[in-house]
Amino acid sequence: MSQQIEFIKETLSLAGAELQLRAGSERSISTKADTSLVTDADLASEKIILDRIRKTFPDDEIYSEESGLVNQQGKTANTRRRAGRFVWIVDPLDGTTNYANGYPFYCVSIGRGRYRADGSIEVVAGGVEDPCRGRTYTAELGSGAWCNGRRLSVSAPRPLAASFLVTGFHYMKGDQLKPELERFARVAQSCQSIRRDGAAALDLALVAAGTYDAFWEAGLQIWDLAAGVLLVAEAGGVVRNYTSQGNSPYNLEGHGVICGAPAIVESLTSLIGQVNE
Repeated sequence: MSQQIEFIKETLSLAGAELQLRAGSERSISTKADTSLVTDADLASEKIILDRIRKTFPDDEIYSEESGLVNQQGKTANTRRRAGRFVWIVDPLDGTTNYANGYPFYCVSIGRGRYRADGSIEVVAGGVEDPCRGRTYTAELGSGAWCNGRRLSVSAPRPLAASFLVTGFHYMKGDQLKPELERFARVAQSCQSIRRDGAAALDLALVAAGTYDAFWEAGLQIWDLAAGVLLVAEAGGVVRNYTSQGNSPYNLEGHGVICGAPAIVESLTSLIGQVNE
């Protein structure tokens, strides 16, 4: 096990334990500008993660949902991206609305990326902690995806009509929501079933594990995606943006994500691409 994966597993476990310790108790809940929620549990989990990163990887940048892009002193970092520099991408509590309402589907997501020469981010390691079920999902570029010692693989090939899919609508309203509802309707008429769980990072982990055949969603942030898309790719899946052409590489900061078992992703790409925005 590499140092970064061992570190990610330990950090996920500590942050997940903090969430469970606070679950069910009285908590401070506030609403952010995008109408999403933040709780004291988000902030407590984030503190554990950021403190550990700063101590163990002092030269890396950190990009966290609650703090934004910060340097090691906790101040807003220079937005200039230096090729080869590492950046941690953290969601201390993905599925905050679920957590705040006592719905047991939430997780901690930690990814480590590296800036390419063009400024894009290549995710090199990551993990997702499901504290409700005691599952730790990890992946490292080129080394496969794992959950509690078991190697993961996306689902076996089957027709779209028999597929079990998962999606989300982020915090979209009005005109932003309309194209996603149209995409949902197109896919729903072509597949066996769709779920909407409300925690994208954990959805992606379940795609990597073969529970779901594929996932799609627009409007997500990089902390929702960094660890999860690496899990899917390392489990043998395909990851694309809504606008991907041919074999163009996935852009973590691009528009929308479609990922999962290769044949299902091909079918979804066709359906989703038929919707004008």
